[in-house]
Amino acid sequence: MLSTSVFSQQWTGNNTTTDHISRKGSVSIGLTENYDQLNLSRNLRMVNGQIKFGYFVPNRGSYVNSYFDIEHITQPFSIMNVDGLYIHPSHNMINIDQSVPTESKTLYISSTSKIGMGTNSVNCSGCTGYRLFVKDGIKTEKVKVEIAANNGWADYVFAKDYKLMPLKDLQFYIDSNGHLPEVPTTEEAIQNGIELKEMNILLLKKIEELTLYTLQQQKNIEEQNKRIDRLENRSNK
Repeated sequence: MLSTSVFSQQWTGNNTTTDHISRKGSVSIGLTENYDQLNLSRNLRMVNGQIKFGYFVPNRGSYVNSYFDIEHITQPFSIMNVDGLYIHPSHNMINIDQSVPTESKTLYISSTSKIGMGTNSVNCSGCTGYRLFVKDGIKTEKVKVEIAANNGWADYVFAKDYKLMPLKDLQFYIDSNGHLPEVPTTEEAIQNGIELKEMNILLLKKIEELTLYTLQQQKNIEEQNKRIDRLENRSNK
């Protein structure tokens, strides 16, 4: 009787093992303190389950569901959903005007399956082919870029039929435009950014062209030295 009486005071619903139960107050499992609505000490195990979050979005007047798989979490965190899923250190999650604060943009998963780190600006007209957006910088030990096809590299410069721009034409182009052919201007680079793979291929192309110019000039120097030697021999005779 005592157990039934305590249970009825704590939970709303039938005192059975199958019916739905609910509670308006905080619930603590394994500890006596109440920090949040549900408090759990030690580990939580899910077997073949899925964590589902339902969020009430004021500007929509409805709930939006999000799903999140968690393996190991060692730091306090909180999750919010406003047109996407945000994962960030625990804090007051949203501004009064319903805008997303900067500290909530630690990790953002958009409704279009794009990921932002430090930003939620992942949708723009010029970035439809990108999946990951990072604000500030990336520090890493390695970056490997895949090359889709054999002709995606710049070794075609060394082909016998490659037409190298004459140095006079190159000089005229630089004097007229202030940059190398095919290389974006400073204004274009600032406005549009640069593609890391494409820029590396372009720089390799320019290095290979410079190598051809150097070899061409070396050949001319050797021919001139031979002529000079012949002239000196004639002069001595």
